[in-house]
Amino acid sequence: MSSLKPQAGTPNHQVTHIDLCDSEVAQSWTTTVYGPHSLNVHSPKRIHFRHTSRLLQAVSVGYIEYGTDVTISVDAHDPLESYSIELPIYGHQRWESAHQSILSDQHNGLILSPNIGQKLYISNDCKKIQVVIPGALMRASLESLLHRPIKEDLQFIPDMNNVSGPSAGWWRMARHFTDEACRADSCLVHQGLASEIESVLVKGLILAQPNNYSSALDKVFNANLPNFLQRALNFIHRHAKEEIKLNAIVASSGVSRLTLFNGFKKHIGVPPMFYIRRYRLEEIRKAIMRDRANSQISGIAMDWGYTHLGRFASDYRKFFGECPSHTAKRRKSENLSTTLTHRPT
Repeated sequence: MSSLKPQAGTPNHQVTHIDLCDSEVAQSWTTTVYGPHSLNVHSPKRIHFRHTSRLLQAVSVGYIEYGTDVTISVDAHDPLESYSIELPIYGHQRWESAHQSILSDQHNGLILSPNIGQKLYISNDCKKIQVVIPGALMRASLESLLHRPIKEDLQFIPDMNNVSGPSAGWWRMARHFTDEACRADSCLVHQGLASEIESVLVKGLILAQPNNYSSALDKVFNANLPNFLQRALNFIHRHAKEEIKLNAIVASSGVSRLTLFNGFKKHIGVPPMFYIRRYRLEEIRKAIMRDRANSQISGIAMDWGYTHLGRFASDYRKFFGECPSHTAKRRKSENLSTTLTHRPT
């Protein structure tokens, strides 16, 4: 018999408890969490699926276990929609792709990335931390760090050390925040704080774990921005929701227009006004991904200074390769999956 046991009488940002003994319902639930996959349960009568989690804004953190040996398969032609970052607390799991096999235990976590075929063999005694980050949010966060759009999907090295180095530091942080998030009296009930923690987890992962953009990120962070350029960026970020004139940016920088333009070209790679447009679009994308009230996209865009919605839609497609409505559709799908767990059973 299967049962969903959410915490009673709480809104969607509270802790969700799933406790069931039905493999089909378990697969259906995890599909809503991180995307399409197949679940092969070796001993169906022994399955005891448990998942305790909290949705911060767009990122889910929690603990998951199946109670029996299972195999999760992801087809490259129907890939995951999110990155699943996992670390066994006890037990183990083995990850396989076409070219690699990795054993994951308490000392070595895993990152399941979208857009590749992969299998995950999970032992019957495996209970693990799981942090799920939507692909669109990961992309937006990377672009924010790089100050430019990306062309290739972000791909991490799949094994993530939990013993030493920056990745181990990320795991310590993730475990602390997951422990806190799964408490009924968690301080992360405050959405402003949850949003900040989410940003730290996502950007921290991008910087801590080697990936195909690590070299580009090193160049960005090793470059010391001139003070005048930092002043201009600070001014833009503070006033991004307002109409910003180029003369005001020049005045805030304290240098000539030519010096400012040369600084942007050398260190940012784009002119000031182009940077403003990109920054606004990045913030709009994050707002869409984190929206819980199903706000009108037009309202979010106008709040960030777009008055011509046709131009906004065109710019958004140009920067992110999809319509704003497609981004919102993923957000609404996540909201729906969380709402379903709070229906009476």
